[in-house]
Amino acid sequence: MNVFDFKIISYLNQFSQHSEVIDKTIEFLSGDHLLKGGVLITIIWWAWFKDKDTYLHNRTHIISTLLSCIIAIAIARFLQLTLAFRARPMHEESLHFVVPHGVIQTNLDGWSSFPSDHTALFFALATGICFISKKMGAFALFYTTVFIALPRIYLGLHYPTDIIVGAIIGINTALIMNTYCNNTKYLHAIEQWSYSKPAIFYPVFFLLTYQIVDLFDSVRKLAENVAKFIHIVI
Repeated sequence: MNVFDFKIISYLNQFSQHSEVIDKTIEFLSGDHLLKGGVLITIIWWAWFKDKDTYLHNRTHIISTLLSCIIAIAIARFLQLTLAFRARPMHEESLHFVVPHGVIQTNLDGWSSFPSDHTALFFALATGICFISKKMGAFALFYTTVFIALPRIYLGLHYPTDIIVGAIIGINTALIMNTYCNNTKYLHAIEQWSYSKPAIFYPVFFLLTYQIVDLFDSVRKLAENVAKFIHIVI
């Protein structure tokens, strides 16, 4: 463990179990998907229908942003699975981490913490919102930092460097997608499907935004069950 992570974790952990109300409030914020992705996805839906004069601009950026979310979380998960395993702070015996009230210490045991796929996903989403509205983008970045990223450090789910690298992945993925890929004919074609094939486009759009709110947990569980089924059959 590096000095940077140790000092920040140690500083925040000194407040653990001082107040059951504060601990459980932070745990609730961190565990409730609606209060994490739901807030940001609401902004995405608002921006999609916001102003007819800016439909093309907003909607291509929204599509770019949603695609960047998929790419960012895929990159983060790939790195988690391929890099050296890193135990989460609350599982690191040498850290003597005091687990806050309400946190189940066995949660995510065996899951590598580096980098944070949470922050990769939501910083990609927040960065993309900046291309649609600077004010809403600033709010999204603030909200992601304070209500999504920092609680995960306090609860011992991630080290600060897990969060920082996850944020870098998310921000850069969204910047690349919204800067260099936004005006491609393929994105314009997808945007046009909302007019030409709304009966297909909007159900898919809803499912994608729902999965982002759900952190793709349903997709992960489905993939795990399919893999188990295939293993049994074979």
